Amino acid sequence: MHPEDIKALLRKRGMTQAKLARELGVSKTTVGYVIAGRTLSRRVADAVALATGLPLAKLWPGKYS
Repeated sequence: MHPEDIKALLRKRGMTQAKLARELGVSKTTVGYVIAGRTLSRRVADAVALATGLPLAKLWPGKYS
């Protein structure tokens, strides 16, 4: 899925990258990099999946098994 689509889904659910980062104790940049697929973090990816209501396989096909 395109990173902008993931960001839009987060916004529709009332979540921002900054809020998610605060909840996880990571930087907003880390969340942005995971969303963009520039780095892998299962913990951050799981949180994004939970926030969007979509499975990891739909958000990042082939990245997380």
